[in-house]
Formats: sequence, structure tokens, C-alpha cells
Amino acid sequence: MPVNYEQLRTQMKDAGKNLRLRHDAFSRAADQYEKQLRAEALSTNMKERINELLSAKPETRCAIPLDEPVDAVHPLPSLPPIQIRLLACDGSQISPSRHDEISFGLINTAIVEFITNSGQTPRIITRTKLLPFDDLPTEALLGVQRDAAEKRFLAETAAAAGKDIPVFALCDGPLELFTDTPELKDQNLLKAEYLEALSQLAEARIPAVGYIDRPRSDPVLRMLDLLRTQSDAESKNPGADDSMIFSRMLASGERSAIFGMNSRLNHDLRDELKLCFFYMNIGKPGKPYICRVELPAWAADEAIADMLHAVLIQQCKILGGHPYPFILHRAHECAVVTFAEKEEVKNMLLREMVINGLTPPEKSNKQIAKDLIGDRR
Repeated sequence: MPVNYEQLRTQMKDAGKNLRLRHDAFSRAADQYEKQLRAEALSTNMKERINELLSAKPETRCAIPLDEPVDAVHPLPSLPPIQIRLLACDGSQISPSRHDEISFGLINTAIVEFITNSGQTPRIITRTKLLPFDDLPTEALLGVQRDAAEKRFLAETAAAAGKDIPVFALCDGPLELFTDTPELKDQNLLKAEYLEALSQLAEARIPAVGYIDRPRSDPVLRMLDLLRTQSDAESKNPGADDSMIFSRMLASGERSAIFGMNSRLNHDLRDELKLCFFYMNIGKPGKPYICRVELPAWAADEAIADMLHAVLIQQCKILGGHPYPFILHRAHECAVVTFAEKEEVKNMLLREMVINGLTPPEKSNKQIAKDLIGDRR
């Protein structure tokens, strides 16, 4: 049965009106949050008030002011004419499906190494792991396993890369590993692997960097809400996010102040590993585009942040009108498992079954029926 466009017409009209109302409400909220942020930047006791409020609500997830004014704006610094080693990591996965001939899982991780001002071709390293059949993970657990594998691979590669020139270890998405889900098994083991990776990078004095494209989180707004003595649940602007205010405050190429983070994970990290972040406008004049950059506390000083700021903007310019760090894009291209590759891995497994005297099963009847319908595009 095709989509019922007749039914959708009325719904679309309502959706358009609601989107307009939502946009206007968020715009008004952005005005108020920006005014509050600038007012708090003049306060002499903001950090003390935040700490006092968080002592009563330690589970509140929000930003924390550090040593600079919370409304600070940093212009685009010039990139020093030196070589910088960039290591970018990304991963992809094959999720187990009971409808395939054989249910299996796989994690593929890729690192692209690029040295600026060297003229060298980027180096690509991949690591592929077939998951054990006796305990295939759920979709949620597989995602956490992939994130942990990325950080571990990145730390091992970075530690072996040498310290002759500055190094940044980049990953796509947050540095934070989200494991606090009741149904996830082996959380402590995965968390330990992740913490070991962060520690290994810190000992080598290589900043781990998380790059979040088009972030929709709101830690700065939650901080401001907390100062209004509102709990998370009492926030008057559900769905609003930090990008609203920083798209107004940051001109093209500029970055915000660096903020600390009050989170469950940060409570478990030693001080130098606690995660910090800043926002950056990688868009064109008049067309802001906000990203968030995460890094550990030991690397959250102005000199490192300036170098990272400059090199990320340089990388974003390579893709032209759709700015995104090119090296992370290449890491994604190298890590992604295509449908053809998945089929080849599956066929390899089926051949091994035959070699070992087993009869390969068929797809489920449901999948066979779906394949008969085919793609309706």
C-alpha cells in the first residue's frame, strides 16, 4: 500500500504551523539564554554558585564554567607553519540478524594518519574483528563495543606514532562512552578498556578529540537553568539546545570558551582526564553552522585549543560548502562496511561451514518473502 498523501496533506499543514511556532519559541528562548549567559559572565561568584547547586543535585548533567568568562569568544588563530600529525578514527559494524542464513556480528575500525605540510599521502590502517558466535551482542551493546574499539585502536596507534611533532587523535562523535544501560553486559570491562585508552593518550601527551557535527545537546542551557534553580525536568524550553545561543554569539571561524562537564562519567575520571568541550562556528558569514569539540582537561589550555581550532577549520575548508573535517570523512569512508562486503563475509562463513561438514541454512521465510518484493524505489 503506497503512502496516503491525501491524509498527509492536512497533517503537513499542521506540521508547518507547529514548526513555525516551535522556531519562534526557540528564538525567544535563545534571546533569554544569551542575555543570561552574558550577565553570568560578569558575576564574580558563578563557579561557587554552580558548585553549591551541584552538591545538592550531583546527577545533574550540565556544563561547568572554568577559568575564562563563559561568554568568551576566540577568533580563528593562524595555523603555525609546522607539521602536525592527525590521526582520525571511525568504525562501523555488521549487526547480527536472525533472518540471514547465518547470524554474525563484525566491527570494522579504520584510522587515517595525515601529516600536515609534509606532502605525504595519508596512511590508512584498518582492523576487522569477527564477533564470537556463542555470545552475539545486542544492537546497543555492539554500538558500545564499537566505540570502545575505536578509542583503543586510536590510543595504540597514537602511542606508536612518535612524539617528534604535535599529534591530535580525532574521533567522530563524543569522547564519552555511554555504558549506563541496564541491559548491557560487560559494561565494566568496556569502560575499563575505554579508560585505559584515554590514560594511554594522556601519558603520551596526545590530546584525544571528539568532533560532534550539528550537536543537539544542551549542557550550557542546563547550567543556566540550574542557576535559575530549575531542575532538568522543570526546564521551560524542552528541545532547545546550545547551538541556538552560540550560532548568535560566534562569527564564522570563532570558538567559544572551554567548559567543563558535570556528568556521571566525569565523576569516575581522574582530574586530568575529565572531559571538557567548546563550540565552534564552521559556517559561512550569515550562515552559522555549530559543531562541538571535546577534549580532556589536561589538554584544555589555550595553546592546545588554538592549534586544534586552527587545524580543524583548515580540515573543514577542504570539503568546501559542506564543512566537515576531511580526515574524519576519509576515516568514515575507510571504515564503512558496504552491503557487498557484508555479503562476501557471509559467503566466507557459509563456505567454512561446508568445509567443516555442516549444511548451510537458508534465510528466514520472512526475509525470503521481503526479497521477493524487492526495493520499491
